[in-house]
Amino acid sequence: MSKNMTVKKMCFCAICIALAVIANMITIYKFPFGGSVTLFSMLIIVLPAWFYGIRTGVLCGLIYGIMQFVLEPYMISVIQVTLDYVLAFSVMGVAGIFHNDKNGLLKGYGAAIIARWIIATCAGLVWVQAGSVAWEGWAPLPYSAAYNAAYIFTEGIATLIILCTPQLKNALSHIKKQALSQ
Repeated sequence: MSKNMTVKKMCFCAICIALAVIANMITIYKFPFGGSVTLFSMLIIVLPAWFYGIRTGVLCGLIYGIMQFVLEPYMISVIQVTLDYVLAFSVMGVAGIFHNDKNGLLKGYGAAIIARWIIATCAGLVWVQAGSVAWEGWAPLPYSAAYNAAYIFTEGIATLIILCTPQLKNALSHIKKQALSQ
């Protein structure tokens, strides 16, 4: 075990991954064309990046993506699996760039959902190329961008709004202090 990966750090990361998997199973709204808004699963998987930085965040996102594939596998190609499961969640670790900044969780979460949307949009192009039908009159790129924005940004904006509440800010700051304490 490396000096940086303590048992406490591994436990906090494992708890976040487990809670994100559970939160992802709780659907708040399912769009008729696919995609859904979950119980803040994207926020939970961003927390390790906010606690410990980008490397830990990417690793936790990768593990979470693999868990998603194991629990709800759907494969049309290796490229699609890589984009939909591996990269789309690993990239959420970019939130770690802001882990020491004031309002770092807000900034990091915003960056993470934009990064996820970009990867999901690329994955959508693979889906269309494989035979998925775009909305009538829509070219593949705008269709994929809009389709993925609908569910990613709906959950993302709702999460950013609740992250601005003082009670949640204080609670999450307290959890971060606990995660970083010796």
